[in-house]
Amino acid sequence: MIPFDATLTAEAADLLNREAYLLDRRQWDDWIALYAEDAVYWAPAFASDDEMTDDPDNDVSLLYMDRNGLEARIFRIESGDSYASDPLPWTAHLVTNILVTDIRGDQIDVSASWLVHSFKRIYGSIQRGGLYDYTLRREAAGLRIARKKIMVFDDRITGPLDIYNI
Repeated sequence: MIPFDATLTAEAADLLNREAYLLDRRQWDDWIALYAEDAVYWAPAFASDDEMTDDPDNDVSLLYMDRNGLEARIFRIESGDSYASDPLPWTAHLVTNILVTDIRGDQIDVSASWLVHSFKRIYGSIQRGGLYDYTLRREAAGLRIARKKIMVFDDRITGPLDIYNI
């Protein structure tokens, strides 16, 4: 574990909280701008009761896409081509326990706990929670998300699982 750095932790927390804010307000262009051009977005599946899949290229994942996939997903949401997302649920993302866990040059590993409350009339209220593992990268414009791993702690998935509700 690295020594605590209040300034870096605050900077990382600001980015994670900004991401949650933008998702809840459906500000897709500003949200995708938080991601590096080579970003990876991954939600592994459970392999067993106490293990998640660890190879997104060869194992089952709940979601797995690169920056282009995220942009395509946003296009489908905005165009109305995503029937599971029409209408979008209202969401409230809570991100907490933000901790910088490692620094490797311009790469900063950050862990956080999350809870998302979403409401869509057809499904009612749904709560999901779990852990986030981020790799942030310092770029000229500031910190950007290079990798986001979303561990969803749920024994069954009710309703759609998408970028806006995890």
